Parts: sequence; structure tokens; C-alpha cells
Amino acid sequence: MRLQLDVASSLTARIIESAAEGILITDARRIIRSVNPAFEKSTGYSAAEAIGRTPAMLKSGHHDKSFYREMWDALDKAGQWQGEIWNRHKSGEIYPEWLSISAVRDSRRSVSHYVGVFSDAHTQEYVLDRLHYLAYYDGLTGLPNRRLFMDRLNMSISHARRDKLMLAAMFIDLDRFKQVNDTLGHKTGDGLLMGVTERMKSCLREGDTLARLAGDEFTVILPVLPHPDAAGNVAEKFLECLARPLNIDGHELRVTASIGIGIYPEDGEDADSLLQRADTAMYRIKEAGRNGWLRYNAEMSTCPFPGGAPVPEA
Repeated sequence: MRLQLDVASSLTARIIESAAEGILITDARRIIRSVNPAFEKSTGYSAAEAIGRTPAMLKSGHHDKSFYREMWDALDKAGQWQGEIWNRHKSGEIYPEWLSISAVRDSRRSVSHYVGVFSDAHTQEYVLDRLHYLAYYDGLTGLPNRRLFMDRLNMSISHARRDKLMLAAMFIDLDRFKQVNDTLGHKTGDGLLMGVTERMKSCLREGDTLARLAGDEFTVILPVLPHPDAAGNVAEKFLECLARPLNIDGHELRVTASIGIGIYPEDGEDADSLLQRADTAMYRIKEAGRNGWLRYNAEMSTCPFPGGAPVPEA
């Protein structure tokens, strides 16, 4: 039996030594006790330089405190965590890696070690793909960002102009979202934004575009609009699906939204003017008490609520 254990231990050691992935083993206090050659190659630190220190030696400054807090919370609760992490090479270069961490428990179910496995993501193809994603998509929700939204809106307008069709641009602002961040923290606020995103996506067709511009500001493109009232119907769906409470981090949250609508070509013939008109209509709803929608009207500057009345705030 002892011989079998020695053979198994020797085999495990050889596998770790020859693995293409960087492997780091710490004790329960997160002090590095062992690293393999791939770790040395990936980080630039020799085993002698790494052992006795903590993984904080690799911190790049790319991630904030909440990133690491959530990582260790997941390890404490589930015993595992994996995700993209940006580390700092001994030379000072910052690079991305895919990290998987597992907690190792002893016979008493207490954590005795942590094992981290780094998969090298520092390839030209990966970096280019990642840069493209960061350039066009929102990092929190995965939705198109302002840049991609404007590209799609310009393209949709070109198609609508060519085929003599209508389309709608919608500007959506969550009501009193700042209070959630101020009272419950940004983690809960981020969870609410992701929950709201999923709710709104469920109200749209496959060809529609939902984007996040910044903070709690969202925009929508409804191409090939059969009639102007169809945009109002979508706005009503948004308000209805957002009215249902969302459970975020143990908090039951209710959220409302103010929605402005601009219709091409009547309310604007280019992307900037159409979005600006939708934004103007959204602010009129804010002034009227929030939790409603309104289509832009050219007489809006002189008439309190042209084109319809806002939905009263709940």
C-alpha cells in the first residue's frame, strides 16, 4: 500500500512538472508552497523567488478590491473559482490569463491548500478578440456599447431609407438607480443592471438591438417598424416586465424606467438627431414623474405632454 502511494505521489509530481499550464499551490494562509516550471516561464519568477510569498506578487492593478473579494467569497462557498485575470510579469508587462482555483480540504473538511492553474491566454488571436470585444461591448452586461449601437443605428437607418421603412430608437433610463448604489452598494447595483438587462431582452425580437450606453442608460433599435404604435407597445412591455420584483443578493428590488421614443424618418433622419429626440422625450417623462414612456413631438417645447400622457409612478 505504501509503495502504491509513493508511486501515485511520484506520478502526480511528474504530471505537475510537465504540465503546459502554470500551477501554483498555496497553504491555507495563501502562502505559495510550490510552483511548476510553466509557472516560472509564464510569470518570470523562479520557484525560489515565488515560494514563501503570496499570489499578490502577480497583481497588475487591473482589478479592484471587489474582484478579489468576490473570488474568495466563491472559493469559501463553492470551493472553486475560474475566470479571466490580468497578471503582472516580473518584467512589469501586464498580460491576461485564464485562472482556475480549487480549495483542497483535509479529512476534517478544513481547507489545507489552494491550487491555482493558469492557462496562457497571451496569444495574438486572443488579445485581438478581447480588444474587439472591449471596444464594442459592455463589460458588465455583454450588451453592445455606445459605439456598436451607433454603428447599428446608422446601418438600420440606411436600410430603412433604401426600403422606405420606419424604425424606432428608444432611450431608457432607470428611475432612481443611484439610490440602489448609494444604499446597497455597487455589487447589488451591478446585479440589478444584469437582471434588468435579461428582462428587457425577453421583450425584444431577434433582430432588435438592446444596448447599454453608460450607467443605467439603455437604448433600443426597433428596425422594420410596421407602424409607430408598435414602439409604444414595446415600451409598455418593458414597463410591465420591469414592474415585477427582482431578487438581487437577498434584496427584493422594484425598478421603474422612463422611456423616450423617436421614429425614423418623422422624428429624425440621421442617427444623432433621432437618438437626441428619443432622449428629449425621456427627460420629459422624468419631469412628469417617471415610470412611463413618451414619443417625441416637434411641439414638445411648448406643450406639456404632447402625443400622450405619462403613466403615473407606482
